[in-house]
Amino acid sequence: MTTIKDHVMAGAAALEAEEGFNIDRAKYLNASTATSCIRRQWYERNRPPVEQDWGYARRGKQAELYVVDCLRAAGVELSYAGEDQLSITHGNVSGTPDGYIVDDAGDTIGIEIKSIDPRTNRSNLPKPEHVAQLQICMELARHQTQYPQPVAGRLVYIDASNFNDVIEYEIPRDPLVRETMEPRAVKMLRSKVPTRLDREGKRSGECKKYSGCPFAAECGVQIEGEATVSRGNAGSGLHDAVSQYVTASAGIAALKQQVDDAKESIKQGLKARNARQLTVGQHVVTLTTTAGRVSVDWRSAEKAGLNLEPYKKTGAAYETLTVK
Repeated sequence: MTTIKDHVMAGAAALEAEEGFNIDRAKYLNASTATSCIRRQWYERNRPPVEQDWGYARRGKQAELYVVDCLRAAGVELSYAGEDQLSITHGNVSGTPDGYIVDDAGDTIGIEIKSIDPRTNRSNLPKPEHVAQLQICMELARHQTQYPQPVAGRLVYIDASNFNDVIEYEIPRDPLVRETMEPRAVKMLRSKVPTRLDREGKRSGECKKYSGCPFAAECGVQIEGEATVSRGNAGSGLHDAVSQYVTASAGIAALKQQVDDAKESIKQGLKARNARQLTVGQHVVTLTTTAGRVSVDWRSAEKAGLNLEPYKKTGAAYETLTVK
């Protein structure tokens, strides 16, 4: 029997297919993802489309439409919002503003509307990527005389469990943000291979935070060319990184040795006092015995004639860095 969920998912796919923009977004750095990992942006434009869950995006769209409907019903002067939204481009950067309002002072204000999970830690708002998105869109509009010219922005968050729970932030313009993003856009769009781009998600923790990146496996291990032995230029970025790595690794090794030495001294001290727990200064020190882990000796099992092939699996490839 076809379930309601089956129909909903089929309809969602149809709605996403109908979702259109007045530009080809793949040809630009988009304001909504401009500060996200540059490699992921490259993969999204240069690899076959992958199936993604657009449920959160649809939730955001519904919250946005609710705000637009309410603003119109309140008589607010609103333009290029809801079904009238248009994407704007300048250079290699694009954005799709959520609309513009005219405030009580008669000033044009750019707006960006986001939905949030009710469990969101609101002390972390506004999110930097949302601020950047709004600022980029405002500057894109100001480069096109046919659009309203915002003098500031309002970033609006809607609680997904209660659309009337609204949080609002005033966001100033950043007149240089589009120019700042242009070199980033050129680098991402013109790169022939992803390995020329910094793996930003690895540095920022984005890879762990959004573990659903469909390109994680390929991004993590792709290496171009054959193995070579040559020299990197002294004073280059690579030279500095290697030097920093070696120095920091030596420091870590020395600290680990100190920790191991101190740990063994503490254990011997407790045993000499025939104690499992002692208060030492401001610290409570406890020594316990943990049972060994249960493991399977698969080599012996195979020698005994057991076929373990159906139960074996190969994990994802990973990188190994060696610095001597």
